[in-house]
Amino acid sequence: MTHFDIVPVDPGDPAQVRARLAVMGAVDAHDHAGTRHFNPAHALAASVVGRNDVRSERWVAVCDGRVLGYADATMPLLDNTHSVYVDLGVHPDERRRGVGSGLLRHVEERAAEEGRSALSTWILAPGEGAPEVRTEGAAFAVGKGYQLSLNCAVRAVELDTVDEAALDRLWDEVAAKAADFDLVAFEGLPPERIIDGMAYLHARMYTDMPLGEWDLQEAAIDRDRLAGWSEMRRLRGELHLQVAAVHRESGEVAGFTEIIVEAGSEFDCFQGDTIVDPRFRGHRLGTLLKIANQRAVRSWRPRMRFVWTGNAVSNDHMIAINESVGYRLVCEENVYQKKR
Repeated sequence: MTHFDIVPVDPGDPAQVRARLAVMGAVDAHDHAGTRHFNPAHALAASVVGRNDVRSERWVAVCDGRVLGYADATMPLLDNTHSVYVDLGVHPDERRRGVGSGLLRHVEERAAEEGRSALSTWILAPGEGAPEVRTEGAAFAVGKGYQLSLNCAVRAVELDTVDEAALDRLWDEVAAKAADFDLVAFEGLPPERIIDGMAYLHARMYTDMPLGEWDLQEAAIDRDRLAGWSEMRRLRGELHLQVAAVHRESGEVAGFTEIIVEAGSEFDCFQGDTIVDPRFRGHRLGTLLKIANQRAVRSWRPRMRFVWTGNAVSNDHMIAINESVGYRLVCEENVYQKKR
């Protein structure tokens, strides 16, 4: 056992900030080989500029001035207020000395103090594209009483290798079935005429996507929350590319997709939400939206190489769309949850 203190992260302490980022980078390099690279600029920005609909608490385990590990807890404030989302890591050289157990115990105590009954964490597992991903994190979580609640898969599209001629043919095929819809591409805050429809579909993500045994409850998303998220991304220096499909006759937002490029990320970006309103399904809108936004990435960031996405393994329809535009399986990323 190692003696250590658990202290809050102090963004005004340069030495602590650098040490925490170094540990996060070491954890990523050791545990997540072959997956999306750790971006210290994003971790730094997130520790200073957070969402206004959650409260984030960050701690580090410190021994003789050295940072041994970290634990972040995110607590929703407007919905799912029973939940805490946990991200925890220990430097590979400091493991099996009680650091991870101490950090997790601290998070669980804070959850109890806040009256939170469910703790969730996301843990990678090996896959055909990343066979060297480590499995100790899942074993640690299960040993602490967490249960596998949602099985997900991570895929990536390497933009330099996409068959653009095949994508053109696919575009022509699906566009013919979506003649009653207009595509609206934008960056940042949605245009006024579609912002309420965008908020409605963001809320549906909480109920429409497969959840397995994961206790995620519905959310009320409105234009004010979208504005808050947009302001957060602006302050973090993130590029938020979106395409919405708008039903021409009714003016309703039928679906949308989004890709986020973090500040400091030159080669990797990631897919956010993609959804089509059930009333408008059957027009191949998901495929059309994905192609349009994937190409927008190359327009805005010509050197970008990879777009990453995750889906529940049971979401056959979205997986088929992703693979049709070039995504290939890399690994798993599963949700583990502990309920009190």
